[in-house]
Amino acid sequence: MPGTPLSVYQATFTFAVAAIALLASPGPATLALAASGAAYGMKRSIRFFIGITAGLVIAMALVATGLYVVLHSFPVLAMALTVISIVYILSLAYRIGTAPPIKYEQAVVTPGWGAGFVLGAANIKAYAAFAALLGSFTLGASPAWEQGTKALICLVVCVVFDFLWLFAGSKLRKVFIHPTWSRVLNVSFALLMIATVAWSFTLTQ
Repeated sequence: MPGTPLSVYQATFTFAVAAIALLASPGPATLALAASGAAYGMKRSIRFFIGITAGLVIAMALVATGLYVVLHSFPVLAMALTVISIVYILSLAYRIGTAPPIKYEQAVVTPGWGAGFVLGAANIKAYAAFAALLGSFTLGASPAWEQGTKALICLVVCVVFDFLWLFAGSKLRKVFIHPTWSRVLNVSFALLMIATVAWSFTLTQ
């Protein structure tokens, strides 16, 4: 039965705070966006950002519809998809870590929409976060409004904070414009991506 308006607002605020804590914290996608911004610049990373957002929408839909749970009822298939996603993210980390210094990058093909989509849809941390948010929180609203509200909040958090990660990375780019420091920055982001992949993998165990 729907709760009182005040209790619904309080629950919604609590959910929004939890969504920010889980979805805006460092992870494969957020760090990849910051790394892309630092390595290639804001303008050249926008398509990557759009692709990640679209992939996260797919991931959220799989969790919301229960297909993610069904998938994990087949351990071999679930493990295969997990391994594929980890390998892909590691390859992206390598690509960013070996990106050329800023002054030599113009001829380099940057990660685009497709790369972002795969990263968003294969983001292990995102699945764990969506499962916790959509399955563990109750707002007290009617079922239709509740699911729609939670999904909308998650989407807004992803879009806003992913963009902020990209923006922050692009600002760091100006600080590390020297070729040597540019390399250090790119490699550091790549190592952080690898670390978050390892941490995200523990969430599936």
